[in-house]
Amino acid sequence: MKPANWTEKRRHKRREILERFSFFVCIPKLGMARHRVHDVSEAGIGFTLDTLGEFKLQAGEECELHFYMNPSLYLPATIRVVREDDSAEEQTIGAQFTGPHAGSEAWATFVKLIDQLSESDGIRLNPH
Repeated sequence: MKPANWTEKRRHKRREILERFSFFVCIPKLGMARHRVHDVSEAGIGFTLDTLGEFKLQAGEECELHFYMNPSLYLPATIRVVREDDSAEEQTIGAQFTGPHAGSEAWATFVKLIDQLSESDGIRLNPH
């Protein structure tokens, strides 16, 4: 739940990633661990690093990110960390896309797909 004085700072609408999607990110310089994605927009991404106090990103830091749509298909991106919130076990990151893939057609198409899937009543969960 967002605090009463919370304001949206992104210029683009955030799309929360529903638990039923199995999207994840990897930060190659931190190793190939899978990290949970919270939300996406045309301009950025929110995710959680399961750090256990070892691997962390700093505000202002730029790095490569792989956004996996399944275990073998990913969109490459370069990000700049604009917000980070630490705890003992994890670090929540808000990042902006930078570099050659920022605002790419592939990313814009993916965000549009998320919108369409989230709004569709034709989506069914497999009970198995």
